[in-house]
Amino acid sequence: MTGRIKSKHQLVANLEGEMVRRVRKRGGLSRVQLARELKLAPSTAGIYVDRLVREGYLLENAPAGRPLAGRPPTALVPNPGVGRFVGVDFEARNVMATDVDFSQRPLHRVHRVLRPGDPAAQVLARIEEAIDEVAAADPRPLLGIGVGVPGSIDPVTKVAVDYPFIPGWNNVALGERLSRRFGVPLALENNIRSMAMAELWFGAGRGLRNFVCVGIRSGIAAGVLVNGVLLRGARHRAGEIGHWVCPVPAELAGDDRPTGRTGPWRWRAEARLEHVASLSALVVAAQRALKAGCESSLAGIEGALAIDDVLAAARDGDELALSVVRAAGHVHGWVAHQLNELFNPEKIIFAGPLADLGEPFLTPLHEAACGFSEAGGEPAVVSSTLGQFSGAIGAAALAMHEWKPKR
Repeated sequence: MTGRIKSKHQLVANLEGEMVRRVRKRGGLSRVQLARELKLAPSTAGIYVDRLVREGYLLENAPAGRPLAGRPPTALVPNPGVGRFVGVDFEARNVMATDVDFSQRPLHRVHRVLRPGDPAAQVLARIEEAIDEVAAADPRPLLGIGVGVPGSIDPVTKVAVDYPFIPGWNNVALGERLSRRFGVPLALENNIRSMAMAELWFGAGRGLRNFVCVGIRSGIAAGVLVNGVLLRGARHRAGEIGHWVCPVPAELAGDDRPTGRTGPWRWRAEARLEHVASLSALVVAAQRALKAGCESSLAGIEGALAIDDVLAAARDGDELALSVVRAAGHVHGWVAHQLNELFNPEKIIFAGPLADLGEPFLTPLHEAACGFSEAGGEPAVVSSTLGQFSGAIGAAALAMHEWKPKR
């Protein structure tokens, strides 16, 4: 009997959670519209709506379209004051955290810088510090946490499986640790897939059912939406394109071995994409050019060269930095072509500091994508407009969309 009651409570919680999601997605629905969407009798839907209104999750206070006759219907809308959700996104260089209220409005932001070589324990501490700071910035209750995790994950057990750019980052029980630490449900997703969901809900993917979001950071990965569904794969590794073997432009090649192809490309069988055109790889390429005697403003940088130095020099017109960025653009034009052939998406959205750079990266990307494609088959490529917190926003929204009331 206890099991039946528990199962019924879960069904009710799932239904009420779906009601809130529908209302939030549509920006407001009347009771009749909500019942129709869920294929419920209005009286049945009303029982659950009454409880959600009574508990403060939904408000009834706005017109819901033009009535045919009689009293105008009232729109159900999410109550922004009932609580909020924190989202975290991180990789080898940064931890970003943000929160959104119950109506999906972004609130506060926190950025923590990671040092090169910071071990897993230190990164975990930085993540918890960022969540603490965001949580302390608002008195509304914390209802859930979403984390965008780099590398391989298991979203069922909420374990971060592997990420080579953080020492010791193997089989980290992130879900168990953070749920126990903060006492709320936790949603775990690959961070680039979180970025894709941010694009779907807030950015260049709004209104689309088929698109790819390519995130270029310390590593490279893609979040893929097919018919409105996030593609995860049989072992949750869909989109790990950083392991693709790709053509290498001369500016990014690390040796002078002869190749079997003329033109700007050099082919190396061992050249994985993330070893050629990630942010880490571009720093290595710039360091190699400086060591070879190339003139550049980067030669005057004190301390270890960082990707921010390379990007700043590119913005200032430094030819060495620009040549590295353009070469990366050519490689990612090849990536866009491959993704276009594989998924035939409506759009391919590039996100990260390179995409934020604009023309020096995007123009060679477009040129290469068109060069690889047949006439008329070129991919529609755009850059994200959500900035460096896109993954954190997506993670917070993911936690919010997985939320359901306790029953």
